[in-house]
Amino acid sequence: EDAENLFGIATARKWTFNKNVDASTSGVASPTHLYPYVACSSDPFLSGYKRIQAMDSLLSTASTPPLGSGETYFIGTTIVNELKARTCIFVSSHVDPYKTIIENELVAADDNSLDYFEYQPLMFAMKIVAGTTDELLRRMEQPDPDQDAMSLYASTCPVYSNYAKLGLRTRAQMGQDMLDFLVGSDSIDSVQSLYNSSFYVEAEQDASIDSTVRMDWWAGIINTVTEATDPTTGTNVCFDAVISQRLQLEQGYRNRLRVFVENDVDANDVRLTKEEFQDCLMYVVAGLALHPYVCQMEPEFFSVPFPETSPAPTIAAPTADFDWFEDFDALSETSSAPTWKLLNLYYVCFHVLTMVAMVKLLL
Repeated sequence: EDAENLFGIATARKWTFNKNVDASTSGVASPTHLYPYVACSSDPFLSGYKRIQAMDSLLSTASTPPLGSGETYFIGTTIVNELKARTCIFVSSHVDPYKTIIENELVAADDNSLDYFEYQPLMFAMKIVAGTTDELLRRMEQPDPDQDAMSLYASTCPVYSNYAKLGLRTRAQMGQDMLDFLVGSDSIDSVQSLYNSSFYVEAEQDASIDSTVRMDWWAGIINTVTEATDPTTGTNVCFDAVISQRLQLEQGYRNRLRVFVENDVDANDVRLTKEEFQDCLMYVVAGLALHPYVCQMEPEFFSVPFPETSPAPTIAAPTADFDWFEDFDALSETSSAPTWKLLNLYYVCFHVLTMVAMVKLLL
């Protein structure tokens, strides 16, 4: 029950955050304003394919270009498809379509009930595959001599592949968006900054929220790294010596990004202690999981060397233009690595709060 209550608070805050981002855009269309959601249809009279069509129809009916240009939403991969239960997909979107659906009690073209439609913001803990955090910490404490980089897979959200396909933004530009987000570039709206994106940071500062040990741990990572910025010079060793010099993004298979951060370095070279360097590496994980381009993160399962390419930060050109995601396998379905055990499977979280109830409450 406590986990469900906490999940409800986090969901409410996420809806509010996404609304605030939309309100701060000042008429500028950008893929970074399209946040990820999970949309589900449980219509028992439709097949999985028809459910996706119905959700697309519903979103299309509710959508108008909100900022003068650009798309309102993009539908992505099917992540749950239970023939007699429900079908769920990733969607990158503004908040407005769901507000319109609820306020106007819209239904899809085939007149299926709105009661069958659910919508949930994709939050930090939902993006990190079970066991990821513990496995990364283990690798830091017991480094593999053949691995000189922390390496991760980041499965991208629908906005990433669609913006690239439509020629609205290159993958290299979107890679730079993610790097700017990590280092707090001036190009990032303060409302949408990494620090302000974290519910865990907010929860740590709000005595009314009974945060978990893992939530406080993540908040501590973000606070420690961001507060290390020199107020006079604006320098930050994690940003300047690690992220800006030792991080690379490479286009992987099926719209996955491969994330490399070189970790076989002399502490004197980066002017960080071992603990500070590990905090910096986990800050990268937190930052990418908070970014709207990323829908899922997990470690690579085999030791890999740091790419011998020209200087980081870079994002390599894609080798293929796939429009679907790699299927994923959690490291452990019983791990307590994500903040809440409740979130070890996407399916569980869909039953906590329906989109209808949450949107009526929050919009």
